[in-house]
Amino acid sequence: MGGQVTYLVDQGGEVLSAVTFLVFGAAILGPVLDDLTWQLVLYAVLSLTVVRMLPVALALLGTAARGETVSFVGWFGPRGLATIVFGVLLVQDADLPHAQTLLLAAAITVGLSVYAHGLTANPLTDRYVRWYRSHPEDQPPRMESVPAASHRWR
Repeated sequence: MGGQVTYLVDQGGEVLSAVTFLVFGAAILGPVLDDLTWQLVLYAVLSLTVVRMLPVALALLGTAARGETVSFVGWFGPRGLATIVFGVLLVQDADLPHAQTLLLAAAITVGLSVYAHGLTANPLTDRYVRWYRSHPEDQPPRMESVPAASHRWR
């Protein structure tokens, strides 16, 4: 019974996450596109690459993860839902100078993330799977072959 309840909660969370991105795209991203600048686009691209991938690579140091895994986790790692939540908190609770610029940067970054990661999800996942399967069965990549811990039902 407990597994069924948590499954429902997990699936509900996924639906609410999808609705959040839909509302974000319709209500927030659309209107800010008029204020788009090359500097904001550059920031968004850097956020999705260097700013996001470098900390992931550093976090995986010492794990024996191969470059393919580090790149895959770095590209598809942290998601934009937290950025949306923090953006809402910024609007509600903070009295920061340039808050509008911060919100624009966050909106453009999340919008570009949804587009870029959605566009690359299937081809890069297929490529990673092919890389993993290219190893002989008796010599799989060491770190990538450790079984993941089973999902702990809450």
